[in-house]
Amino acid sequence: MFTMLLTIMTWLYWLSFLLLHCKLIGSTVHCFPASCVYQFNSSQGKVGNFSSPDFPGKYPDGVECTYRFIGTQSETLRISFSIFELEPPFNDGCLTDYVDISTITVFNVKQLMGRYCGSDIPSPLVSMHPQVEIIFRSNHAAQFRGFHGEYEFKNEKEVPPPTSTPMVQGCGGTVSGVGGVITSPGYPGSFPKDVECVWLIRVEQNMHIYVRILELQLYGSIANCGDAELGLYNGYSNFEFNPEQLKRYCGDLKYYKNMQERTALSPQNRLLIRFLTSRKQDRIGEESMGFKLVWTAVSFKDAGRCNGFVCKYSQFCFNSVSRSCTQTYHYCIDQSLVCDGLPNCSEQDFSDEDKCNIPLVAGCGAAAAVLLLCGVIGTVLYRRHRRIRKSVSQTQNLTMQLRQLECSPSFSTRNSGNYYSSPGDIRPSTDSNCGVHPHYDVIVNNRGRNDPTEV
Repeated sequence: MFTMLLTIMTWLYWLSFLLLHCKLIGSTVHCFPASCVYQFNSSQGKVGNFSSPDFPGKYPDGVECTYRFIGTQSETLRISFSIFELEPPFNDGCLTDYVDISTITVFNVKQLMGRYCGSDIPSPLVSMHPQVEIIFRSNHAAQFRGFHGEYEFKNEKEVPPPTSTPMVQGCGGTVSGVGGVITSPGYPGSFPKDVECVWLIRVEQNMHIYVRILELQLYGSIANCGDAELGLYNGYSNFEFNPEQLKRYCGDLKYYKNMQERTALSPQNRLLIRFLTSRKQDRIGEESMGFKLVWTAVSFKDAGRCNGFVCKYSQFCFNSVSRSCTQTYHYCIDQSLVCDGLPNCSEQDFSDEDKCNIPLVAGCGAAAAVLLLCGVIGTVLYRRHRRIRKSVSQTQNLTMQLRQLECSPSFSTRNSGNYYSSPGDIRPSTDSNCGVHPHYDVIVNNRGRNDPTEV
């Protein structure tokens, strides 16, 4: 009697299960597990906890529960477990009872972060995306205590970059603003070995980060990425779970001849720059100055709606489902970046720097014109002064020659000389100042002294 009653109860259970969880589709019966949905919104609370059904008791069999965590666009989410007891995994992994944790980006893209089962408590998970979804499934074989966890919504600007190698100057950190330069440790000298440097560039929401590699000289060639590499990552990705690498650089910049290969644009307002070296020994005589890059905070707008500087030849394509752009906008950068000596617009666009030397050239040209005018005037005055001096010198020489002639002994015997009262007494005129020639005066005086010296 008891056995018959147990059999009837079993049939009733399975009948109710079929009625609740199975549907007849065509000629085939499809069964679905029991479902439950929990939703946690940041507007209702920034922190809280969640758990498996019937916790702290054993969770039911054949269930599928969804936990949805929804934050704002600028928020991130931290998930941690304090208790985790599920059915142990098989050799092929978690196939029976398990927990799937996925992130959902602002573009509504779902990415699996990991699947967990057994009794090992997962490490705390930090999602840089505003939404996280946890799916818990159990089968009919065995039931356990389940899990209990905590969540916390946090603004993305409060999330620091991954940890860099300590005690290395110029290695990693958070960078913000409208633009700047980042270099490897020790630049332009050799960079250290066995280091990991991570920089987080963060700009305002609804802006992007444009990066241009100016100098790059790492060890060897592209084949030596294991020795030293430079990587650019989406700032909302996670190095451990879903690293979204935008660009990777190794060797020398000469290997990246296309300008597009030397530049990168972040999908959102965060960008991670990771410089990783794992060399154990130095290569004697090999130069390795590292890298130098310039970054710029940029938005994409119509030229008339940009409150800063519009890059004249830089355009970004929107809504390009096909290869042809259906809508384009200009690069809009901060006005303070104009004439800063760095290329802040896109490749082949130097409109932010090409007119910076015009005032200097104009000033130098004006100064050169003034100097040239002064030189011409000086030359004219100098030549005029020389002509005047030459004329005066010639006049003085003529006067001097006339005076010498007047004071000569033969001049006194000429009838054209002065006549005195006594006939035959002819003397030099007292009007002639013969003392202006000292050598001639000495000669005349010596003749009256019976000096044996004759000239």
